[in-house]
Amino acid sequence: MRESATTLVEQAIANLDRTEPDVHAYARVFEKQALEQARQLDGEADRGPLHGVPFAVKEVFEVAGVETTGGSRALAGRIAEADAAVVQRLRSSGAVLIGTQVSHELTCGLDEPPTRNPWNLACYPGGSSAGAGVSVAVGSALFALGTDAAGSVRIPAAMTGVVGFKPSMGAVSKRGVIREASAPSIDNVGIVARDVALVAHVFGAISFADAGDTQTLLRRPHVSKIEVLDLPSPEGRRIAILGERTMEMLDRIFERQTEVKLAFERCCERLASRGARLVELELPGLAQAGNVITTFFSQELAFAHRKLLHARGADYHPQVREMLAAAMAASPTLLDEVMTLRMGLAVDVERGFGALSVDALLTPTTPRVAMPLADFDPTKELGTLIPYTCGFNLTGHPAISIPNGVDGNGMPIGVQLVGKRYDDHALLQLAAGLEQPYFGLRS
Repeated sequence: MRESATTLVEQAIANLDRTEPDVHAYARVFEKQALEQARQLDGEADRGPLHGVPFAVKEVFEVAGVETTGGSRALAGRIAEADAAVVQRLRSSGAVLIGTQVSHELTCGLDEPPTRNPWNLACYPGGSSAGAGVSVAVGSALFALGTDAAGSVRIPAAMTGVVGFKPSMGAVSKRGVIREASAPSIDNVGIVARDVALVAHVFGAISFADAGDTQTLLRRPHVSKIEVLDLPSPEGRRIAILGERTMEMLDRIFERQTEVKLAFERCCERLASRGARLVELELPGLAQAGNVITTFFSQELAFAHRKLLHARGADYHPQVREMLAAAMAASPTLLDEVMTLRMGLAVDVERGFGALSVDALLTPTTPRVAMPLADFDPTKELGTLIPYTCGFNLTGHPAISIPNGVDGNGMPIGVQLVGKRYDDHALLQLAAGLEQPYFGLRS
């Protein structure tokens, strides 16, 4: 028998009270409202798999009556008039909102004070959806929503030992994600949870055609429930891995740490032992994806701040202010150049999947585990985390990070699966069959 909504929420709040002084995952906590909603839900008919499940959202999603700043003093005093579309959908499904969570400033800087990795409080938790992975790892939320423009859901999931899913572009409405902390052409609402089954339930609740977000009115992904006890075997599946030439190019951006390489090889061996066929796919365009995504992100973010930056420039972190100013001064032809590269990568991925008849592409999520915060410089370090994730924000393919063991210091390692566009259900099924049991935080 499933636990009551009140019990689930009380457990999440107890975990929050115990861990929040150390990890700093939340911007605001709605304890009283969450407990009131849980008690009300316990007196109602069951609404389905999310009934009474406590969740949190990155502080870029509007929550009615709540200040939404995207982690920036420049947006202080911005009060949301209504819930974001996904928050509305989750509340309607009976999920209980625990609070809003820390985001890197405008999803590109570093949050201050920094959110900390619960596996080692001296280490980075991943970002920019910094609070999402941390809260799920410590149990102060059973799932969380973030945004992902270059890996910002998958990277914190990998670094905190949980699951992070970026759906196909247009699968989930971004209505109510504040424009000042978003780059619309590459950004996605993503889901973080401890297992793929819960991710799938959340995705089923929030994937819908929304007239308020025209991207969702295009081709729709296949959405249905995953029966966890009836998972398909990897036997007979064709899984692509990146070819030697592509890997050499990505290693020149940041060379994979030895234990990340070994963990990935073990994952490939598990798949092969269960009957999957691994084939190599060369995607050299991935080596340029980091520069391309940075251009799109900075240009689209700068456009949203062109007036505010002049009015409240002193309220921005200096590094964020400099990035926005540089983007505003960029050559008008720059977007034309990166658009060509973006379209070329999208074509290469589609052709590669088709020519090899593969079900998914398997890669590391990040080339390294979480680094120490003491010497963390986002202007230098963030680019070392995105070589395997950011390309699929450009192409629109769904991608998911699942836990893939730990290194010698006990820090989590993730592995990424990339699926066919709009076939999110098949990707989630494959990931559910591959994921290892959650290995839990050390005491």
